[in-house]
Amino acid sequence: MNKKNIILLIAAFVVFVILFRWSGVLRTYAISSTSSEPNLKLGSTILGSSLKSPKRLDFAYFKYSDSLDGWTIVKRLIAIPGDTLECKNGNYFVNGENIDIGIDLRFQYKMLPQYYNRYIKDNVVNPEPYSHYSSDTIRVFLDDSFVKSLPIELERYYYYGRDNLSKEIFLNHSDWNFNNFGPIIIPKGKYFFSGDNRDNSYDSRYRGFVDDTHILGTVLITF
Repeated sequence: MNKKNIILLIAAFVVFVILFRWSGVLRTYAISSTSSEPNLKLGSTILGSSLKSPKRLDFAYFKYSDSLDGWTIVKRLIAIPGDTLECKNGNYFVNGENIDIGIDLRFQYKMLPQYYNRYIKDNVVNPEPYSHYSSDTIRVFLDDSFVKSLPIELERYYYYGRDNLSKEIFLNHSDWNFNNFGPIIIPKGKYFFSGDNRDNSYDSRYRGFVDDTHILGTVLITF
């Protein structure tokens, strides 16, 4: 193949990629938060396509209809129209089944400082910021897989607040909170998304349901 043909092929490939990106058929996005850790790493890149409709537990990207309309959000699809959704201590149950089984999630734990220093401090790569919530206790975000590997049993820190939660979901249910709510039937044309970092994710619990017209595509690979 001569030089001219090589240049033409390269030019055609570039045009092909540009057209695919412009049309939304293929998109790449950088992950800029820890809300879906440990499965979508901060700083990683996702490749997605509008040709694939997301199914339950797929990561998908979408836009909101309010002031965040210019933002593209990447979260895991938890429930689709017609599903019955319930959240128990941060775990999701869809149509009566725990769909979190088999997913490595991240939750917040509380522990004594000596346990943190011995088991956590030097053993967690790029830990999220931790904080003292009393004089002798530390809160820290940890992955399920890491917690299961420890020789001690840690206690989850449960948040039962209702501040800034979605009025669409929580308004008429005073006994529902961030980690415990439902059952609720997902309305027609609406979807419920959540991050895998369950105690540190700004998702449908806060933003409400995602309209089907705002779903842009499904994540294919991460790198």
